[in-house]
Amino acid sequence: MRLQLLVFLSFVLFVNTHGITQAYSGVVVNINSGETVAFATVAVYYDSTLIDGTTTDESGKFTINITKEFTHFEVSFIGYESEIVNRSDIKDFGRITFMLNPSVSVLDEVIVQGEQTTTKLKIDRKIINLGADLQQSGASTLEAFDQITEIQTDLGTGSLSLRGSGNVRLLVNGKPSSLSATELLEQIPASSVQRVELITSPSAKNLADGLSGIINIVLKKDKAKGLNTSLNAGTGTMRYNYGIDGNYNFSWLNFRWNLSQSGRGMNSKQNISQLYENGDTRDFFTPHDFYGLIRKLDVGLDFFIDEKNELSIGFDQTDNFHSFFNTTSYSNVTGREDYEYIRNSQHNHDIVNINGNYRTKFNTDNHFLEVDYQFSKNDNFLPAIDFEDNNLLFHEERRNNNTLNAIALDYALPIKETILLEAGGSWNARSLESSLFLNPAEESASLNIFKYDESLLGIYGLTNITAGKLILQFGLRYENLRSSSSDLSNNQTTDLRFSNLFPSLHASYNINESNTLNIGYSRRVSRPNFRNLNPYQSRNQFFEWVANPTLRPEFSTNIETNYQYEGSKFGFSSALFYRYRTDVIERLQDIDEAGVLSIAFDNIGQKHSYGIENNISYKVTDFWNSQLSANYYYTTIDQDIFLTWDKPYSSNLIFKNTFKISKALSTDVSYRQNFKTQNTFDFIDPRNRIDVAVRLKLLENRLALNLRIIDLLDNNLFYRAVVTQNVRQNEVWRFQSQTFGFLVSASYKLFQNKGKTRNRKDRDYQYGGTTD
Repeated sequence: MRLQLLVFLSFVLFVNTHGITQAYSGVVVNINSGETVAFATVAVYYDSTLIDGTTTDESGKFTINITKEFTHFEVSFIGYESEIVNRSDIKDFGRITFMLNPSVSVLDEVIVQGEQTTTKLKIDRKIINLGADLQQSGASTLEAFDQITEIQTDLGTGSLSLRGSGNVRLLVNGKPSSLSATELLEQIPASSVQRVELITSPSAKNLADGLSGIINIVLKKDKAKGLNTSLNAGTGTMRYNYGIDGNYNFSWLNFRWNLSQSGRGMNSKQNISQLYENGDTRDFFTPHDFYGLIRKLDVGLDFFIDEKNELSIGFDQTDNFHSFFNTTSYSNVTGREDYEYIRNSQHNHDIVNINGNYRTKFNTDNHFLEVDYQFSKNDNFLPAIDFEDNNLLFHEERRNNNTLNAIALDYALPIKETILLEAGGSWNARSLESSLFLNPAEESASLNIFKYDESLLGIYGLTNITAGKLILQFGLRYENLRSSSSDLSNNQTTDLRFSNLFPSLHASYNINESNTLNIGYSRRVSRPNFRNLNPYQSRNQFFEWVANPTLRPEFSTNIETNYQYEGSKFGFSSALFYRYRTDVIERLQDIDEAGVLSIAFDNIGQKHSYGIENNISYKVTDFWNSQLSANYYYTTIDQDIFLTWDKPYSSNLIFKNTFKISKALSTDVSYRQNFKTQNTFDFIDPRNRIDVAVRLKLLENRLALNLRIIDLLDNNLFYRAVVTQNVRQNEVWRFQSQTFGFLVSASYKLFQNKGKTRNRKDRDYQYGGTTD
């Protein structure tokens, strides 16, 4: 009997350790504060051999199924000491608590990011944690976006698009900006960005604007204990920057600040040749000289009232100055002699943002009420003076003053562990006044004024249901928009009213620890706004904007599926989408007899868009990481107006290799290929470039030296052909593609506020999301 019992117990022990899958779940927390640690690594070892692993989610929780025999767990995260827990010490496999001890070394306090940019797939968005990417050191956010395959940017023209469409909504910390996307991205240093959220199938919680989706930039908010400060300075090809940021964290108050200044110049040379259908010709050569200066101040206070209440107040101001100088040489002009056209212009921004946020948390996890208020004011002054063959033509002054007030209320109520209800509302009010003062050399001066007011009310409800590995999210949003405009020069007015419902549906299925599958559906809208209705936007000798007060809203239905595999060495993700658009607001182009390209918007019909995005990553060796990303977008158009091409398409590829040569030295080599891009009135020839970056860490990682070279071979010429009903225009644009950048950064913790910290949760919230 004893022998049989011994054999039976041995068999049970063998099955438990070898033959049956055992689920282990728990949470990782800070041993001092009790805060959960999100995205911590939970590795499974048999002696010194790694056999499995996972990461904690945003709430610090993890679940892992283990089929092999193992001896211990090793838990780690940047800024904490690694913790080893033997399997034999675990009593309850379903309620494990791993305690991490914060590191007090200077090294771990300084390094707050991983070296690699990582991507995480959520139910309604893709989160890109920029990490300490070498290619983004010292760059603006626009240049950082150029390293993300899912976002299409052009550093020469400053254009931005998502999934082949420029109709994308850009947010910062979930908030809108009165600036254009290009202006906003050039003002934000890449080093200030914590992560980028690509919301290509937004839920009902988000405003319905942005047909191709939303790009939300989440900035860093320093909340480390004690007094911390970071200095950075950089220089490069016609550019420089320097700044200081940091925070002072008391037990009940955190004060954070950021001050910076940057200057950037650019020169480019553009050759344009025009051939009219009647045989007329016009050629012109124009060098563009640009200089910009940005000064930025950003401060904030976080009040930790008690364990359940927090109030945050933020203020930032940006002074942004740009100057442009163009001397255009016209030749081969039918019917007249060669001549020169000179334009000197400036653009002065004065941007102020004020934010207040209050959140109260109830006794149950994820049960909270939040109120958020945002005030944004953007004043623009654009003077210009034009000459032809040294003869004064005119002097003009354009002013655009844009004010936005936004308030939002969000409430989340967990019914039980598997059901979460969310509801909220928002009210956005925008006021714009645009004016043009024109003083011709031989005519009387004139003043034209355009006024625009807009009010948008939104109400949403959202239900989240978890059923095992399946997560479902249902949402419905109601929006009511009212806008009015008046052109005081001709008494032309608009009075628009729109009320619409926007449903959303998302599903996420976690096949296992490594495989995730998502499906999303959403309805979106693009309504006529001040950019479509304002007749006094900027123009020059090459192009002009034409207002259209008769525009109708454009609606889109978006369906997409996403798959992601995350292994220890190999990773793969793929996305497929379909977008159906009605009453499409299309950007129309025409070239007049003076060679000026006019841009107008009109409703043209329907669009069917398809796309695929793939990403493969592989850890070749311990020191070599490789990543290949590619996408392809294709659209068919059913139109009732003339378009040169009714089947636009585009694609690009990035092949990125990062090498950790030593503990202190790292390098990155990236190859980018932009294939031919076909638009409705133009096409762009293929281009490619090679980018190189090197980083050297010194003084126990407190000092970092970064060198970055964009377009190493300096061959990234821009070729574009614009074809309208009457004219073909060929462009060769040699913009300042090759740039060198050198950045020095230093971080230091002056002292730690020991013994004065409260056991509070990390409340670095996104602040709702309904004010966007």
